[in-house]
Order: sequence, then C-alpha cells, then structure tokens
Amino acid sequence: MSSAPEISVVMANYNGSPYLAAAIKSLQSQTFKAWELILVDDASEDDSVDIATRLGENDARIAVLRQPTNRGPAAARNRAFKVVRGQWIAVFDSDDMMLPRRLEALRDRARNDKASIVADNLLVFADNARAARPFLTNDLSVTSHWITLADFIDSNRLYSRTPDLGYLKPFINAAMLRNAGITYDERLHIGEDYDFMARLLAFGPKLRLEPSALYLYRKHPQSTSHRIRKEDIVALLDADERLVCGMSTVDGPVRLAIRRRKQSLESMLLYDRVVTLIKTGHYAQATALGVGAPRVWPLLTRPVRARWNRLRARGHSSKLAVHEISERPQ
Repeated sequence: MSSAPEISVVMANYNGSPYLAAAIKSLQSQTFKAWELILVDDASEDDSVDIATRLGENDARIAVLRQPTNRGPAAARNRAFKVVRGQWIAVFDSDDMMLPRRLEALRDRARNDKASIVADNLLVFADNARAARPFLTNDLSVTSHWITLADFIDSNRLYSRTPDLGYLKPFINAAMLRNAGITYDERLHIGEDYDFMARLLAFGPKLRLEPSALYLYRKHPQSTSHRIRKEDIVALLDADERLVCGMSTVDGPVRLAIRRRKQSLESMLLYDRVVTLIKTGHYAQATALGVGAPRVWPLLTRPVRARWNRLRARGHSSKLAVHEISERPQ
C-alpha cells in the first residue's frame, strides 16, 4: 500500500469463504476509493485466505493477516486496530455487504455533524429471502439522531422498544479510539460488539445515527442466533460490572439503563435454569421457578410461538396439534 488511506476497513474472518468474495467486492465497488482493508483471518480451515489473497493481487488496498490460532473476532479486530492507517475505522463483517455509497455517506455524516462515531441502519437479508428488510423501522430510520450511552444500553435488553443497537456496525474516528485506549474484550464470545460500543460511548462521545440503510446484514445458518449459554450470560454480567467500574460518574438515565439490562440478563439466567430443569425431567421444580418469575414468562412462550410461525409459513397453521404445543424444548 502506498499513500495513507482515509478510511481503514477492519474485517475479522473465520471460515467465511462462501460469502467473503461478495463482501470484498462490495467494498471494491464503493464510490469512496481512499480506503484500505485490514482482513484478519482467524485460523480459518477453509479457503478464505486464498480468496482474499486472490482478490488482493490486483488491489494494493487489501492486506491479509493470519492468526496462528483461532482466538475469536474480538482478538482479530484488535490485531487490525494495531496496524490501521486511516483517519476513520469502519467495522465490516466478512459475511455481509455494503451498498456502493456507504463509506462516502458515513464519512460525510461524520464530517457534517462533527461526530466521532457514526453508524447506519441495516438491511437484513437471507439467501432464501425475496427482499431485504430494514433493521430500524421507527423514527430512527427517518431522520438522523444522537444516541447517548443510556439510549444504547437500554436498547440492549429484553423487551426494549428500540431494536438492539449493538448490531449496528460503527464508523469510528481513529484518533479518538487511540486516545480512549479502548479495544474489544477478548474474554467475550458473544456481545463483544455491544460491550465495545458501550465502553466507547462511556468515554464521552455520542453515537450519530445515519438513518439510511446502507449496510447489508446477512442471516444464514451459521450466523443464526442460538440459545445463549449460562457461561455467556455470566460473562456479559461481568463485562457490565467492568463498564460501571471504569466510569468516573454514572448519571441517572445511565444507571436506570444499566439496572434494566442487568435484570434482563438475570432473567435470561433464570430462563436457562428453567429450561435445564425441563430437559432433565424436573418439571415440578421448573414450574415452581417459572411461576415465581413473571419476567421469564415471555421467554418460555417463545419456542411455542416460533413453532407456530414456522407451521403458518408452511401453510399448516390450522393443523397445529396439541402435542406440538406441549412439546418440550430440545
């Protein structure tokens, strides 16, 4: 690479070969050309490195780094942070894509609104879906907004009225990030994006939200959310404790948002306990525990709702049998 780019695109990849070429080509199709791609391959077992290397043979803006062992996306992104040269850093997943004007729009939004962190709306799509759908559909999808730390935390809990803003992919001022000294928490296996953004916002800046949906977020079998393990929930609770301990002051709205998120995570722990009891045949204990915790009731009905929706999609909603409703979680 020769002259320093204005935007550094950071990509962590692990076994992403089915989608990697489309992701990189969408970056190469950007209207904004002064970028570099720092792709850190997390010890993939497929041909991801070959694909990235081949695409970079005629594009000096692409750099491919290899992790000797698989350490997770947080570690991969942290390694990329150490070598970026741009004024701005854009986080980009290897199974997603961008619309052609995304980098230009985010750079312009950051400049015009004097924002240190910007994120745009998502277009969520699946390989078998006919059309993409916007992730944010309320007023956040209409006009630009400033998102505070309290707003961000409160969106990342059960039953929030705002979609989980932790899914958004940030565009960050590199000098601010270096000054804050914030990196991804490599102890987290899920929720590392949320934790990283929360700690950035706790440092001081607000998040400027670009309402246009310019990031194409792919849902596929390998990325489908699964039931979070108990260990993951405990790790998130610990990370939130570290967030609070790292803040010099915690104002009222932030304190309330943190308390609601903690209650949400504790409800998920309780749900995990109830499901475990059901799976091991301890139905009386599961019933007693569930009855005494109204916050987990909506979670307990989700498997039934999901099955109902699947059957409706197949055109069999009128034939839902009693044993389908009463079936224990697998």
